[in-house]
Amino acid sequence: MTEFQQRLTAATRNLRTQMASLTERGVRIMRHSRGVTAARVQEVRVPDAMRPRADDRFIAGVHFAGDEDSAYQLEQWLRPLEGLNARLRDEFGVPHPLGILCRSADHALTVSALTDLPVRFSRLSQGLAKFMSQPELRVVLYVNQSMKNFQALRFSGPAHIHLSHGESEKISMISNQLKAYDWVFTAGQAARDRISHALIGMPETRMMDIGRPQLDEQRPVPTAWSRSQAARESGPVVFVAPTWEGDSPEMSYGTIARSGLSLLTSLFDAGFRVILRPHPRTGVVSPLARRAQQECEQLIASTPGGFLDTTDGVGWQLDVADAAVCEMSSVAFDWLSTGRPLLMLRPADPRAEVIDGGLFDRAQSLEAHDAARAGAVLRSALAAPSEARALADELASHYLGPTAPGRQQSRFEDAAVWAVRLRTERKA
Repeated sequence: MTEFQQRLTAATRNLRTQMASLTERGVRIMRHSRGVTAARVQEVRVPDAMRPRADDRFIAGVHFAGDEDSAYQLEQWLRPLEGLNARLRDEFGVPHPLGILCRSADHALTVSALTDLPVRFSRLSQGLAKFMSQPELRVVLYVNQSMKNFQALRFSGPAHIHLSHGESEKISMISNQLKAYDWVFTAGQAARDRISHALIGMPETRMMDIGRPQLDEQRPVPTAWSRSQAARESGPVVFVAPTWEGDSPEMSYGTIARSGLSLLTSLFDAGFRVILRPHPRTGVVSPLARRAQQECEQLIASTPGGFLDTTDGVGWQLDVADAAVCEMSSVAFDWLSTGRPLLMLRPADPRAEVIDGGLFDRAQSLEAHDAARAGAVLRSALAAPSEARALADELASHYLGPTAPGRQQSRFEDAAVWAVRLRTERKA
């Protein structure tokens, strides 16, 4: 090959690489454009009554922003927020004391169908300002760390309170962004210790324990489970609740691509029935995780003792299952309140940030590549229920605080009412 031919070949290869890159970028732009177009169409469907209004007189607000797969973050707070709304109405005599502002039309329409709480929508800063500038607004609650939260945090009138959407030891739970809020409502002592250790300059006085109010909700068993083949089978039930793959190496706690099929096969072989609840974000980042999830769902569907859980939320499973297998997510910490065996799967990705002395070290755990041992481990745990109960009670006290019926919802309401009264006094 002549020197000219070599140069021509190299130039052709470079051109192909550039064209492939441009094509991929074009596909991303097209997908984004379609998403934007769909969002604008949804905005037209939002009725005027759901826009921020001059006559709104909310005492407490909820600001919610996120992508299309994040609605679950707010949905799990709706029942506790309804309880808080009733408490504020009784305390302050206001007919509609709590309102929710969604920054996407899709979320606003979805949430308004799930609750009687007033729901408002505004993507633009004008509507945000109208909602945040209500003269009676005393506190605004946040359930995630969306970047759009910081558009709302600039308003100095109300106190800003971070709730998160669950207790866990993911690295996102010790984000320095927490310093931007007036208060952080934590689940228990473990969360306060974790934040105080990681965030230099974050005073513990800005943290208040409220437990997990969601655990005080009514938890009726859905007919989808009670009428299923799995419910009619024999054998103890294991609740399997994997988390998603994460959007960064540090957050890659999900192991379904590595452990999914071997875990489920191990449980079925050990005589367990399995409730598998997929995480709503699984596969958003990783096609490999998405394929693994599909394979797990196929195994569940083809096994009489398997139940694919697509019910509205997490709660009833805590009453039905005899044991749980979890990764690093709020489900694991909620499960502690049951007093029954918990098995944790450690991240397969060594880059995932794991807290020393955390739940992976305190509870029974397996490496993802050892998931085939899960059935035997849980059989042994169920054979020693008193030991499992003692460990779960110890962990529940550390992570959640008092878990007697009604205590966590009342602590949440007490903390919110205290914040409202304090803000009212300082604005007087």
